[in-house]
Amino acid sequence: MKYTKIPAITKDILRFADMKQQYTGCADEASRFLEREQLCDASLWTRFVNQYRDRIDGENRGWRGEYWGKMMRGAVLVYEYTHSDTLYDVLTETVRDMMTTADEDGRVSSFTRETEFDAWDLWSRKYVLLGMEYYYDVCKDEELKAEIVTFLCRAADHILLHIGNGEGQKRITVASRHWRGVNSSSILEPIVWLYRLTGEQRYFDFATYIIEEGGADGINIFELAYENTLYPYQYGVTKAYEMISCFEGLIEYYRLTGIEKYLTAAVNFGKAILASDITVIGTAGCTHELFDHSGARQTAVYEGIMQETCVTVTWMKYCSQLLRLTGERVFADCIEHSFYNAYLGALNIERKECPYIKIKCAKEKITDPKNLADIFLPFDSYSPLIPGKRGQKVGGLQYMKDNSYYGCCTCIGAAGVGIFLKTAVMRDRDGIVVNFFENGSSTVTIGRKEVSIKIETAYPADSAVRIKLSAERPTSFDLKLRIPAWSKDTEIVTDAPYEIKDGYAVFSGTWVGSTEITLFLDSSIRVTRPISWDTDVIWTAGTKVTPTMYSTAPITVTHQPEDDNYISLARGPLVLGADSRTGKAASSAFSFKTTDGEIDYRITGETEIVPGSPCRLKLEFEGEDGERFRLVDYASAGRDWDTEIAAWLPTEER
Repeated sequence: MKYTKIPAITKDILRFADMKQQYTGCADEASRFLEREQLCDASLWTRFVNQYRDRIDGENRGWRGEYWGKMMRGAVLVYEYTHSDTLYDVLTETVRDMMTTADEDGRVSSFTRETEFDAWDLWSRKYVLLGMEYYYDVCKDEELKAEIVTFLCRAADHILLHIGNGEGQKRITVASRHWRGVNSSSILEPIVWLYRLTGEQRYFDFATYIIEEGGADGINIFELAYENTLYPYQYGVTKAYEMISCFEGLIEYYRLTGIEKYLTAAVNFGKAILASDITVIGTAGCTHELFDHSGARQTAVYEGIMQETCVTVTWMKYCSQLLRLTGERVFADCIEHSFYNAYLGALNIERKECPYIKIKCAKEKITDPKNLADIFLPFDSYSPLIPGKRGQKVGGLQYMKDNSYYGCCTCIGAAGVGIFLKTAVMRDRDGIVVNFFENGSSTVTIGRKEVSIKIETAYPADSAVRIKLSAERPTSFDLKLRIPAWSKDTEIVTDAPYEIKDGYAVFSGTWVGSTEITLFLDSSIRVTRPISWDTDVIWTAGTKVTPTMYSTAPITVTHQPEDDNYISLARGPLVLGADSRTGKAASSAFSFKTTDGEIDYRITGETEIVPGSPCRLKLEFEGEDGERFRLVDYASAGRDWDTEIAAWLPTEER
């Protein structure tokens, strides 16, 4: 059957550019690493597809089914940068494999029929739909694309038959026992995509139904965001990653309908998260994986997991959506903040094994986990803020039928670097927008004319960014260069006229030949201190809403005076971290000598924390007592997963 693709009604302020990219900086390193070590592993893809044959998620109400689609999304984003034939072939093969798992009636699930539409079933089905839709956009085979659409429609139609408000159907917000059904409601995004792909009215109607249900059982999260009187941590359901995913679907519905209310709700939601919950390393959740007013509570002692990589990547993706919708610099600033700190800090380039696996295997008497030492997880799941260690737990850990294991953060990780690369250079109606400063080049097509943008920089460790724009034929457009909000004192050296507008340096004119522009961004040390507060109500305590529905309950938390005894430093986009291997323990008391109110420091020029442990930046400071010590960029700290580190430095002995 032939379908007519439905265009979006609204036009994004910024859009992804038609371009070629070739970088040599942090993002290139991360994408090549993931492509080599994870995404081209055909056996891993086979293992994930097999979850839809084995269907053991129903046994423990698990989420193994999310792995395939979650990693496919990231793999496609990385492929759009690397254009690797090997990666494309691996993805094509696994897409064909996944399509063979459908039942005769189109049902695709990692749950048995007896256990379906509960727990994480719809969540996992969502990721199959999304993964297929992402691959569809890069697929080169028209026959395969037609097969994919048929597969998607049959899989979705089985869901529509059973989920809804009709007789014998199950409401989507109770088609789970977790988090008031926000995980199930997040299927909104691929359903909207499917309507745009096919034009079939039933998919639009189902998307409308999901929004009318409000996203959560008994709570309309979309209305709460539109009203904008509460922060997300006060909504009553606070699972950060899943809730953000629901709002991504709302954005896609807005693009389709142009209903301004939903744009307002989506932007309000993003800015409220930024105001209440984003920490110094650029992610959220200081008690578990929840919105919990972590912006104010990030120095409070908590013994459990925090700062989840899934939240980091989903926040980056959401900010990319808002950047496209609004063109506001703040969202590019947020992506950069998360990428260079929380995200790169979680990337396991040093191939460390999480000690939690052995502990869990011993505790659960798993005596023969398959290839335990050989299973490599390219991402850490959680990051410490106050003194602590990396690599303490595997987020979303599930064992599969063959006794192998994997985790959710490891599957979602590739999408982070992929979205960073897609938003590095963008287009608006006036021309080219450069958001991020990776060393290397981009070639952008404007009206069939190619424009080259070459960047020479050691950014983010260095504050100087040299840009050379080249156009062989006269081409008229605006060039916009982001000036990060943290750069209070920016020097621009160029012969080209420009103006500063909405956080961007804007160069207008007709370009031919070469033009050079150098940015000298502010390299002074920025100081952040804890927010002082008294008491707060957060929704992080587990409770049963119904006999089969678990959610969160309100608890009152109280500020402790010792939570104020910290300081956090940043230089450029990099948060500075203590690494106990430098000779000063992360739990020590830190003080800093200043001159005219500015913290003194010296760039050491060293590229290792200790021999064999590289870092991007290493600075020397002097304490008020004359002690000299060193800090490194937070993302490089503690990558041995055995060293205590800190983004928040104690100002009194702990």
